[in-house]
Amino acid sequence: MLKYYIYTYGCQMNYSDTERMQTYLEALGYAQSQDPKQADLIFYNSCSVRQKAEDRVFGELKNTRKIRKKNPKLIVAITGCMVRKSSSRYSQSRDPLFNRSPDLDIALRIEELPRLAALIRELHKDYPIQEIPEEQTENYFDIQAAHSSGAQAFVPISTGCDKFCTYCIVPYSRGREKSRPIPEIICECEDLVDKGYKEITLIGQTVDSYGLSKYDQDHGTFKDLPEGEIPFVYLLKQLDPLHKKGLKRLRFTSPHPRDISDQLIKAIANLSTLMPFLHLPVQAGHNDLLKRMNRPYKIEEYKDIIRRLREHTPDISISTDIIVGFCGETQEEFQAVCDLFREIEFDHAYLAQYSSRPGTAATRFMDDDISQETKRERWHILNNILKEVSAKRLTRFVGRTIEVLVESHEGGICTGKSEHSRIVNFPGSASLIGEIVPVKITGSEVWTLEGELV
Repeated sequence: MLKYYIYTYGCQMNYSDTERMQTYLEALGYAQSQDPKQADLIFYNSCSVRQKAEDRVFGELKNTRKIRKKNPKLIVAITGCMVRKSSSRYSQSRDPLFNRSPDLDIALRIEELPRLAALIRELHKDYPIQEIPEEQTENYFDIQAAHSSGAQAFVPISTGCDKFCTYCIVPYSRGREKSRPIPEIICECEDLVDKGYKEITLIGQTVDSYGLSKYDQDHGTFKDLPEGEIPFVYLLKQLDPLHKKGLKRLRFTSPHPRDISDQLIKAIANLSTLMPFLHLPVQAGHNDLLKRMNRPYKIEEYKDIIRRLREHTPDISISTDIIVGFCGETQEEFQAVCDLFREIEFDHAYLAQYSSRPGTAATRFMDDDISQETKRERWHILNNILKEVSAKRLTRFVGRTIEVLVESHEGGICTGKSEHSRIVNFPGSASLIGEIVPVKITGSEVWTLEGELV
Protein backbone atom coordinates (compact mmCIF):
# COMPACT_ATOMS: atom_id res chain seq x y z
CA MET A 1 0.00 0.00 0.00
CA LEU A 2 1.19 3.53 -0.77
CA LYS A 3 2.11 5.62 2.27
CA TYR A 4 2.21 9.37 2.90
CA TYR A 5 3.82 11.63 5.46
CA ILE A 6 2.94 15.31 6.01
CA TYR A 7 5.11 17.96 7.64
CA THR A 8 2.93 20.85 8.85
CA TYR A 9 4.28 24.28 9.71
CA GLY A 10 2.71 27.55 10.78
CA CYS A 11 -0.78 28.51 11.85
CA GLN A 12 -3.94 26.63 12.78
CA MET A 13 -5.25 27.13 9.24
CA ASN A 14 -2.37 25.00 7.96
CA TYR A 15 -3.11 22.26 10.49
CA SER A 16 -6.76 22.32 9.43
CA ASP A 17 -5.71 22.07 5.77
CA THR A 18 -3.52 19.09 6.62
CA GLU A 19 -6.56 17.28 8.03
CA ARG A 20 -8.37 17.72 4.71
CA MET A 21 -5.28 16.56 2.85
CA GLN A 22 -5.27 13.37 4.92
CA THR A 23 -8.85 12.57 3.91
CA TYR A 24 -8.07 13.20 0.24
CA LEU A 25 -4.87 11.11 0.24
CA GLU A 26 -6.53 8.20 2.01
CA ALA A 27 -9.33 8.29 -0.58
CA LEU A 28 -6.64 7.98 -3.26
CA GLY A 29 -5.41 4.82 -1.58
CA TYR A 30 -2.61 6.13 0.62
CA ALA A 31 -2.12 5.17 4.25
CA GLN A 32 -0.49 7.46 6.79
CA SER A 33 3.10 6.63 7.72
CA GLN A 34 4.64 7.49 11.07
CA ASP A 35 8.09 7.61 9.46
CA PRO A 36 8.94 9.80 6.43
CA LYS A 37 11.62 7.28 5.45
CA GLN A 38 8.87 4.75 4.74
CA ALA A 39 6.67 7.14 2.73
CA ASP A 40 5.93 7.15 -1.01
CA LEU A 41 4.65 10.73 -0.83
CA ILE A 42 6.13 13.41 1.42
CA PHE A 43 4.16 16.63 1.70
CA TYR A 44 5.35 19.92 3.20
CA ASN A 45 2.46 22.14 4.29
CA SER A 46 4.48 25.33 4.41
CA CYS A 47 4.44 28.66 6.20
CA SER A 48 6.10 31.78 4.84
CA VAL A 49 5.42 34.25 7.65
CA ARG A 50 9.17 34.39 8.44
CA GLN A 51 12.31 33.49 6.53
CA LYS A 52 13.25 30.85 9.11
CA ALA A 53 10.05 28.97 8.28
CA GLU A 54 10.95 28.83 4.57
CA ASP A 55 14.59 27.93 5.29
CA ARG A 56 13.42 25.04 7.41
CA VAL A 57 11.33 23.64 4.55
CA PHE A 58 14.20 23.87 2.06
CA GLY A 59 16.47 22.18 4.57
CA GLU A 60 14.01 19.32 4.97
CA LEU A 61 13.62 19.01 1.17
CA LYS A 62 17.33 18.18 0.89
CA ASN A 63 16.86 15.34 3.37
CA THR A 64 14.54 13.56 0.92
CA ARG A 65 17.47 12.71 -1.35
CA LYS A 66 18.50 9.74 0.80
CA ILE A 67 14.91 8.46 0.83
CA ARG A 68 14.67 8.81 -2.97
CA LYS A 69 17.77 6.64 -3.42
CA LYS A 70 15.90 3.75 -1.77
CA ASN A 71 12.54 4.64 -3.34
CA PRO A 72 13.05 6.18 -6.83
CA LYS A 73 9.30 6.77 -7.24
CA LEU A 74 9.12 8.93 -4.12
CA ILE A 75 6.99 12.04 -4.71
CA VAL A 76 7.98 15.20 -2.84
CA ALA A 77 5.28 17.88 -2.74
CA ILE A 78 4.76 21.26 -1.14
CA THR A 79 1.62 23.26 -0.37
CA GLY A 80 0.70 26.14 1.92
CA CYS A 81 1.76 29.77 1.84
CA MET A 82 5.00 29.28 -0.07
CA VAL A 83 3.18 28.11 -3.23
CA ARG A 84 1.98 30.46 -5.97
CA LYS A 85 1.09 28.09 -8.83
CA SER A 86 -0.13 24.47 -8.78
CA SER A 87 2.23 22.53 -11.03
CA SER A 88 4.50 19.50 -11.36
CA ARG A 89 8.11 19.40 -12.45
CA TYR A 90 6.80 18.54 -15.94
CA SER A 91 4.22 21.34 -16.20
CA GLN A 92 4.79 23.92 -18.93
CA SER A 93 4.24 26.76 -16.45
CA ARG A 94 5.77 25.98 -13.08
CA ASP A 95 5.90 27.52 -9.64
CA PRO A 96 9.14 29.47 -8.94
CA LEU A 97 9.87 27.03 -6.10
CA PHE A 98 11.08 24.52 -8.71
CA ASN A 99 13.95 26.91 -9.49
CA ARG A 100 15.01 26.85 -5.85
CA SER A 101 14.86 23.12 -5.18
CA PRO A 102 15.78 20.22 -7.48
CA ASP A 103 14.17 17.87 -4.96
CA LEU A 104 10.61 19.09 -5.55
CA ASP A 105 8.09 17.17 -7.70
CA ILE A 106 4.76 18.95 -7.05
CA ALA A 107 3.71 22.41 -5.91
CA LEU A 108 0.04 22.72 -4.93
CA ARG A 109 -2.09 25.68 -3.91
CA ILE A 110 -4.13 24.26 -1.06
CA GLU A 111 -7.43 25.57 -2.41
CA GLU A 112 -6.68 23.46 -5.52
CA LEU A 113 -6.28 20.25 -3.49
CA PRO A 114 -8.65 18.35 -5.85
CA ARG A 115 -6.01 18.80 -8.60
CA LEU A 116 -3.44 16.74 -6.71
CA ALA A 117 -4.36 13.42 -8.35
CA ALA A 118 -3.92 14.93 -11.82
CA LEU A 119 -0.51 16.31 -10.87
CA ILE A 120 0.56 12.89 -9.56
CA ARG A 121 -0.49 11.31 -12.85
CA GLU A 122 1.43 14.03 -14.67
CA LEU A 123 4.53 12.74 -12.93
CA HIS A 124 3.78 9.03 -13.26
CA LYS A 125 1.08 8.15 -15.78
CA ASP A 126 0.41 4.68 -14.34
CA TYR A 127 0.88 5.53 -10.66
CA PRO A 128 -1.40 3.19 -8.60
CA ILE A 129 -3.78 5.79 -7.19
CA GLN A 130 -7.54 5.46 -7.30
CA GLU A 131 -9.94 7.70 -9.20
CA ILE A 132 -12.16 9.43 -6.65
CA PRO A 133 -15.15 11.84 -6.77
CA GLU A 134 -13.13 14.44 -4.81
CA GLU A 135 -11.10 15.09 -7.97
CA GLN A 136 -14.13 16.81 -9.50
CA THR A 137 -15.08 19.05 -6.59
CA GLU A 138 -14.57 22.79 -7.03
CA ASN A 139 -14.43 23.61 -3.32
CA TYR A 140 -11.75 21.93 -1.24
CA PHE A 141 -13.82 22.61 1.90
CA ASP A 142 -16.20 19.94 0.57
CA ILE A 143 -13.51 17.40 1.45
CA GLN A 144 -14.18 16.22 5.00
CA ALA A 145 -11.31 16.76 7.43
CA ALA A 146 -9.70 13.82 9.22
CA HIS A 147 -9.46 15.44 12.65
CA SER A 148 -6.50 14.25 14.72
CA SER A 149 -8.22 14.83 18.07
CA GLY A 150 -11.44 13.20 19.17
CA ALA A 151 -12.44 16.17 21.31
CA GLN A 152 -11.17 19.32 19.57
CA ALA A 153 -11.57 20.43 15.96
CA PHE A 154 -10.67 23.42 13.83
CA VAL A 155 -13.32 24.47 11.33
CA PRO A 156 -12.30 27.01 8.66
CA ILE A 157 -15.04 29.51 7.87
CA SER A 158 -13.18 31.51 5.22
CA THR A 159 -10.03 31.47 3.14
CA GLY A 160 -7.76 34.23 1.92
CA CYS A 161 -7.42 37.80 3.15
CA ASP A 162 -8.29 41.31 1.94
CA LYS A 163 -6.37 43.30 4.57
CA PHE A 164 -2.98 43.57 2.80
CA CYS A 165 -0.84 44.36 5.83
CA THR A 166 2.44 45.53 4.35
CA TYR A 167 4.49 42.79 6.06
CA CYS A 168 2.19 39.88 5.17
CA ILE A 169 2.28 37.46 2.24
CA VAL A 170 -1.09 35.77 2.92
CA PRO A 171 -3.24 37.80 0.46
CA TYR A 172 -0.80 36.81 -2.29
CA SER A 173 -0.37 33.18 -1.27
CA ARG A 174 -3.98 32.37 -0.33
CA GLY A 175 -5.80 34.89 -2.49
CA ARG A 176 -8.67 37.25 -1.72
CA GLU A 177 -11.05 36.55 1.13
CA LYS A 178 -13.99 34.22 0.50
CA SER A 179 -16.40 32.99 3.15
CA ARG A 180 -18.09 29.62 3.39
CA PRO A 181 -21.91 29.60 3.46
CA ILE A 182 -23.43 29.44 6.93
CA PRO A 183 -25.39 26.19 6.32
CA GLU A 184 -22.18 24.45 5.23
CA ILE A 185 -20.38 25.48 8.42
CA ILE A 186 -23.31 24.56 10.65
CA CYS A 187 -23.54 21.14 8.99
CA GLU A 188 -19.83 20.45 9.59
CA CYS A 189 -20.07 21.57 13.22
CA GLU A 190 -23.23 19.53 13.87
CA ASP A 191 -21.48 16.46 12.47
CA LEU A 192 -18.51 17.02 14.78
CA VAL A 193 -20.73 17.42 17.85
CA ASP A 194 -22.66 14.28 16.91
CA LYS A 195 -19.32 12.47 16.85
CA GLY A 196 -18.54 13.63 20.38
CA TYR A 197 -16.35 16.69 19.81
CA LYS A 198 -16.48 19.05 22.79
CA GLU A 199 -14.54 22.06 21.48
CA ILE A 200 -14.69 23.73 18.07
CA THR A 201 -12.46 26.59 16.96
CA LEU A 202 -13.61 28.62 13.97
CA ILE A 203 -10.62 29.81 11.95
CA GLY A 204 -9.92 32.34 9.22
CA GLN A 205 -7.13 34.74 8.37
CA THR A 206 -9.29 37.57 9.79
CA VAL A 207 -12.15 35.54 11.17
CA ASP A 208 -14.40 38.42 12.27
CA SER A 209 -14.56 39.84 8.71
CA TYR A 210 -16.51 36.72 7.76
CA GLY A 211 -19.14 37.63 5.18
CA LEU A 212 -17.87 41.19 4.69
CA SER A 213 -15.37 40.75 1.85
CA LYS A 214 -15.80 42.21 -1.61
CA TYR A 215 -16.22 38.70 -2.99
CA ASP A 216 -18.98 37.92 -0.48
CA GLN A 217 -20.75 41.21 -1.18
CA ASP A 218 -20.50 40.83 -4.96
CA HIS A 219 -21.93 37.29 -4.80
CA GLY A 220 -24.70 38.18 -2.36
CA THR A 221 -23.87 35.20 -0.17
CA PHE A 222 -25.28 36.83 2.96
CA LYS A 223 -28.03 39.02 1.51
CA ASP A 224 -30.78 37.08 3.32
CA LEU A 225 -29.48 37.73 6.84
CA PRO A 226 -31.83 39.57 9.21
CA GLU A 227 -31.45 43.33 8.94
CA GLY A 228 -28.62 44.70 11.08
CA GLU A 229 -27.01 41.32 11.70
CA ILE A 230 -23.25 41.06 11.26
CA PRO A 231 -22.50 37.77 9.43
CA PHE A 232 -19.88 36.51 11.89
CA VAL A 233 -21.99 37.25 14.96
CA TYR A 234 -25.02 35.70 13.27
CA LEU A 235 -22.98 32.54 12.63
CA LEU A 236 -21.94 32.39 16.30
CA LYS A 237 -25.59 32.70 17.35
CA GLN A 238 -26.60 29.89 15.00
CA LEU A 239 -23.93 27.61 16.45
CA ASP A 240 -24.65 28.40 20.11
CA PRO A 241 -27.64 25.99 20.41
CA LEU A 242 -25.21 23.12 19.78
CA HIS A 243 -24.48 23.22 23.52
CA LYS A 244 -27.72 21.25 23.92
CA LYS A 245 -26.17 18.45 21.85
CA GLY A 246 -22.85 18.45 23.73
CA LEU A 247 -20.73 21.32 22.42
CA LYS A 248 -18.97 22.68 25.47
CA ARG A 249 -16.63 25.24 23.98
CA LEU A 250 -16.67 27.48 20.92
CA ARG A 251 -13.62 29.56 20.07
CA PHE A 252 -12.44 31.58 17.08
CA THR A 253 -9.13 32.91 15.78
CA SER A 254 -7.80 35.31 14.70
CA PRO A 255 -9.98 38.43 14.57
CA HIS A 256 -8.86 41.81 13.22
CA PRO A 257 -9.34 44.88 15.44
CA ARG A 258 -10.98 46.79 12.57
CA ASP A 259 -13.90 44.33 12.49
CA ILE A 260 -14.50 43.98 16.24
CA SER A 261 -18.07 45.19 16.80
CA ASP A 262 -20.27 45.84 19.81
CA GLN A 263 -22.38 42.90 18.63
CA LEU A 264 -19.34 40.60 18.85
CA ILE A 265 -18.28 41.95 22.24
CA LYS A 266 -21.77 41.27 23.61
CA ALA A 267 -21.84 37.82 22.01
CA ILE A 268 -18.63 36.87 23.82
CA ALA A 269 -20.28 37.92 27.08
CA ASN A 270 -23.67 36.32 26.49
CA LEU A 271 -23.43 33.19 24.29
CA SER A 272 -23.19 30.04 26.39
CA THR A 273 -20.62 28.27 24.21
CA LEU A 274 -18.16 31.14 23.66
CA MET A 275 -15.16 31.06 25.97
CA PRO A 276 -13.86 34.08 27.97
CA PHE A 277 -10.78 34.38 25.79
CA LEU A 278 -9.80 36.47 22.78
CA HIS A 279 -6.63 36.52 20.71
CA LEU A 280 -6.56 40.01 19.20
CA PRO A 281 -3.39 40.86 17.23
CA VAL A 282 -2.23 44.46 17.70
CA GLN A 283 1.19 44.05 15.96
CA ALA A 284 2.58 47.43 17.17
CA GLY A 285 2.06 50.00 19.90
CA HIS A 286 2.48 53.27 18.00
CA ASN A 287 0.15 54.85 15.46
CA ASP A 288 2.93 55.75 13.02
CA LEU A 289 4.14 52.16 12.99
CA LEU A 290 0.61 50.83 12.54
CA LYS A 291 0.20 53.15 9.55
CA ARG A 292 3.39 51.78 7.95
CA MET A 293 2.04 48.27 8.54
CA ASN A 294 -1.30 49.21 6.93
CA ARG A 295 -3.15 48.32 10.10
CA PRO A 296 -6.21 50.65 9.77
CA TYR A 297 -6.84 51.49 13.43
CA LYS A 298 -5.21 53.62 16.08
CA ILE A 299 -3.82 52.43 19.38
CA GLU A 300 -6.50 54.47 21.15
CA GLU A 301 -9.16 52.46 19.27
CA TYR A 302 -7.47 49.17 20.18
CA LYS A 303 -7.37 50.17 23.86
CA ASP A 304 -11.06 51.07 23.70
CA ILE A 305 -11.86 47.59 22.32
CA ILE A 306 -10.03 46.03 25.27
CA ARG A 307 -11.87 48.32 27.67
CA ARG A 308 -15.26 47.31 26.25
CA LEU A 309 -14.33 43.62 26.26
CA ARG A 310 -13.39 43.76 29.94
CA GLU A 311 -16.45 45.83 30.74
CA HIS A 312 -18.76 43.12 29.36
CA THR A 313 -16.60 40.12 30.35
CA PRO A 314 -14.48 41.23 33.34
CA ASP A 315 -12.57 37.93 33.65
CA ILE A 316 -11.68 37.65 29.95
CA SER A 317 -8.16 36.59 28.97
CA ILE A 318 -6.60 38.47 26.07
CA SER A 319 -3.55 37.55 24.01
CA THR A 320 -1.98 39.28 21.05
CA ASP A 321 0.67 39.26 18.29
CA ILE A 322 3.57 41.71 18.09
CA ILE A 323 6.18 42.32 15.41
CA VAL A 324 9.44 43.72 16.78
CA GLY A 325 11.88 45.58 14.55
CA PHE A 326 9.58 46.44 11.66
CA CYS A 327 10.92 48.82 9.01
CA GLY A 328 11.97 52.13 10.51
CA GLU A 329 10.95 51.24 14.08
CA THR A 330 12.29 54.02 16.31
CA GLN A 331 13.13 53.70 19.98
CA GLU A 332 10.03 55.80 20.72
CA GLU A 333 7.84 53.40 18.70
CA PHE A 334 9.34 50.40 20.47
CA GLN A 335 8.86 52.03 23.87
CA ALA A 336 5.19 52.54 22.98
CA VAL A 337 4.60 48.80 22.69
CA CYS A 338 6.40 48.21 25.99
CA ASP A 339 4.07 50.75 27.60
CA LEU A 340 1.09 49.08 25.93
CA PHE A 341 2.02 45.70 27.42
CA ARG A 342 2.23 47.15 30.92
CA GLU A 343 -1.04 49.05 30.52
CA ILE A 344 -3.17 46.30 29.01
CA GLU A 345 -1.47 43.37 30.79
CA PHE A 346 -1.94 40.74 28.09
CA ASP A 347 -2.34 37.19 29.36
CA HIS A 348 -0.05 36.01 26.59
CA ALA A 349 1.54 37.21 23.35
CA TYR A 350 3.35 35.83 20.34
CA LEU A 351 6.41 37.95 19.66
CA ALA A 352 8.13 37.87 16.28
CA GLN A 353 11.20 39.63 14.98
CA TYR A 354 10.38 41.21 11.62
CA SER A 355 11.50 39.22 8.61
CA SER A 356 11.31 40.67 5.10
CA ARG A 357 9.05 38.61 2.83
CA PRO A 358 9.53 38.81 -0.96
CA GLY A 359 6.46 40.16 -2.72
CA THR A 360 5.07 42.16 0.19
CA ALA A 361 4.67 45.93 0.12
CA ALA A 362 7.17 46.32 2.97
CA THR A 363 9.86 44.51 0.99
CA ARG A 364 9.13 46.46 -2.20
CA PHE A 365 8.80 49.96 -0.76
CA MET A 366 10.51 50.02 2.66
CA ASP A 367 13.98 49.34 4.03
CA ASP A 368 14.51 46.53 6.51
CA ASP A 369 16.81 48.90 8.38
CA ILE A 370 16.69 47.51 11.92
CA SER A 371 19.71 45.33 12.66
CA GLN A 372 19.30 41.74 13.80
CA GLU A 373 21.09 42.64 17.01
CA THR A 374 18.58 45.41 17.74
CA LYS A 375 15.65 43.13 16.86
CA ARG A 376 16.91 40.46 19.25
CA GLU A 377 17.53 43.00 22.00
CA ARG A 378 14.06 44.51 21.68
CA TRP A 379 12.48 41.04 21.52
CA HIS A 380 14.12 40.08 24.83
CA ILE A 381 13.09 43.33 26.50
CA LEU A 382 9.46 42.85 25.46
CA ASN A 383 9.51 39.16 26.34
CA ASN A 384 10.68 39.99 29.87
CA ILE A 385 7.80 42.45 30.26
CA LEU A 386 5.42 39.78 28.97
CA LYS A 387 6.74 37.31 31.56
CA GLU A 388 5.98 39.78 34.33
CA VAL A 389 2.43 40.62 33.25
CA SER A 390 1.59 37.01 32.29
CA ALA A 391 2.72 35.71 35.69
CA LYS A 392 0.70 38.44 37.39
CA ARG A 393 -2.43 37.63 35.37
CA LEU A 394 -2.17 33.92 36.15
CA THR A 395 -2.20 34.42 39.93
CA ARG A 396 -5.89 35.32 39.81
CA PHE A 397 -6.71 31.66 39.15
CA VAL A 398 -4.91 30.29 42.24
CA GLY A 399 -7.44 28.84 44.66
CA ARG A 400 -10.18 28.62 42.03
CA THR A 401 -11.61 25.44 40.57
CA ILE A 402 -11.71 25.64 36.78
CA GLU A 403 -12.73 23.38 33.91
CA VAL A 404 -9.83 21.85 31.93
CA LEU A 405 -10.02 20.02 28.62
CA VAL A 406 -7.25 17.42 28.83
CA GLU A 407 -5.10 17.30 25.69
CA SER A 408 -2.11 15.13 26.61
CA HIS A 409 -0.53 12.94 29.27
CA GLU A 410 3.09 12.22 30.10
CA GLY A 411 4.82 10.91 33.20
CA GLY A 412 1.64 10.84 35.26
CA ILE A 413 0.85 14.48 34.46
CA CYS A 414 -2.15 15.61 32.45
CA THR A 415 -1.94 18.82 30.43
CA GLY A 416 -4.90 20.74 29.08
CA LYS A 417 -6.42 24.15 28.57
CA SER A 418 -8.85 26.08 30.71
CA GLU A 419 -11.83 28.04 29.45
CA HIS A 420 -9.47 31.05 29.39
CA SER A 421 -7.08 29.08 27.15
CA ARG A 422 -4.43 28.85 29.85
CA ILE A 423 -2.25 25.74 30.07
CA VAL A 424 -2.93 23.66 33.16
CA ASN A 425 -0.86 20.73 34.49
CA PHE A 426 -2.11 18.31 37.12
CA PRO A 427 -1.56 14.67 38.20
CA GLY A 428 -3.92 12.28 36.43
CA SER A 429 -4.26 9.31 34.14
CA ALA A 430 -4.14 9.03 30.35
CA SER A 431 -7.81 7.98 30.39
CA LEU A 432 -8.70 11.65 30.95
CA ILE A 433 -7.48 12.75 27.50
CA GLY A 434 -10.40 14.34 25.67
CA GLU A 435 -12.40 14.89 28.86
CA ILE A 436 -13.31 18.18 30.54
CA VAL A 437 -12.56 17.87 34.25
CA PRO A 438 -12.65 20.20 37.29
CA VAL A 439 -9.18 21.15 38.55
CA LYS A 440 -8.39 23.20 41.64
CA ILE A 441 -5.51 25.55 40.89
CA THR A 442 -2.79 25.32 43.54
CA GLY A 443 -0.07 27.43 41.95
CA SER A 444 1.10 29.35 38.91
CA GLU A 445 4.32 29.65 36.94
CA VAL A 446 5.27 32.21 34.29
CA TRP A 447 3.17 30.61 31.53
CA THR A 448 1.27 27.73 33.15
CA LEU A 449 -1.03 26.80 36.03
CA GLU A 450 -0.60 23.85 38.38
CA GLY A 451 -3.49 22.08 40.05
CA GLU A 452 -5.11 18.94 41.36
CA LEU A 453 -8.13 16.99 40.15
CA VAL A 454 -11.26 17.68 42.18
